[in-house]
Amino acid sequence: MKSRHIAVFTQLGNGHVYPMLPLCAELAKRGHRVTYVTNEHFAHAISEVRSEPVLFRNMPMSEELKREMEIGLSLSLDDPRLKKMLKSYRAHSFADTNELLSQVSAFYQENAPDLVLYDRYHLPGRILAKRFGISAVQVTANFAYYNGLACRRNGVFQNPDILFEHSNEQDAFLSTHGISAPGSYWHVEDLNIHFLPREFQCHADWFDERFCFTGALLNRPFRPTWTNRSNGRPIILVSGMSLWSDTKIDYGQYFGMFVDALSELPVHCVLSIGDDEFSRTLPSNCELNRRASHLEILPHAALSICHGGMTSTLEAIYHGVPVLMIPLTEDCDEVAYRAEELGLGTRRSIDAQSTEELGNVVREMLRNVSLQNRVKDMQEVFRRSGGAELGADRIGAHLQAIAWL
Repeated sequence: MKSRHIAVFTQLGNGHVYPMLPLCAELAKRGHRVTYVTNEHFAHAISEVRSEPVLFRNMPMSEELKREMEIGLSLSLDDPRLKKMLKSYRAHSFADTNELLSQVSAFYQENAPDLVLYDRYHLPGRILAKRFGISAVQVTANFAYYNGLACRRNGVFQNPDILFEHSNEQDAFLSTHGISAPGSYWHVEDLNIHFLPREFQCHADWFDERFCFTGALLNRPFRPTWTNRSNGRPIILVSGMSLWSDTKIDYGQYFGMFVDALSELPVHCVLSIGDDEFSRTLPSNCELNRRASHLEILPHAALSICHGGMTSTLEAIYHGVPVLMIPLTEDCDEVAYRAEELGLGTRRSIDAQSTEELGNVVREMLRNVSLQNRVKDMQEVFRRSGGAELGADRIGAHLQAIAWL
């Protein structure tokens, strides 16, 4: 196939960038030029997969918005405080989108792409594709929307009222960039690639050929930095949310809850906290992980405790590790509900658990052989999902199709 220029736009959190890298690597391997709009934090990782970082600087988030985010991320979609936070966040996001486009437009005017891959929650890629009159493909590490319904809460598919307000404001913003179609929150392209196994998607048979489920994309490069200090004790990996590489939100209370729950158990606990602050003195069976990839730790782990993010959850299952999920947002709760529904983990509310109860849940999961066997079975299913090769095949076919138009 003729070499093409493919431009990539995603949000700059670990759960958005890292699943994208294996697909970038596969496209570059096939001779395509891949450019990726990013910041300094992810530039090296993008270069390692033979893609070109196109650097920009984010607009800093105000301290007031950071405080609202710390509170709002754990609120129900029905909570009026969340409505206020989302309105503030949208204003910031729209301004940041305009700033990003102002910084990278000159580069893409001189280096016109043939195709844009964009995260469905990240508007600049869709806007740039419209501006240049080129085709776009959605890429996401999240569920496809079943029957036009954006989320599932305790098993019920629905569109909460707050999403219509969000979509209407997004529609108004997109109209300033020449995109006038309504219902932008639910918009799909002619090709939409989801980085999860088809077996993990709810009602997977409902989705037509526009939807491609590649499975978890985990063959990304990392430098070994972690030393196993467990002395034979079961290793528990604890991780939290990674939202934005340039904005730190305090999750000390979240991690502290697990320190309290696990400090007396015969386990070795790895708190994957990255650059976030954590001022507590750790017990002897806990350590902080600042730099090591989860892909390095999970092959040794007996249990993963996370916030129910799609990437964190699928990484664990891919390595045959059961998951204890403490969702911090509504979309994470949907992932946790699905994993529990399939018998691959346990879902617990952050507000309804004492440290004693959490410790008991961990004990039970570590000795639950049936749970471990189900995860091992699903691990094999996940490994047969097609991966980056399938995603690149579908993108290649899409490029050939638009070449005939």
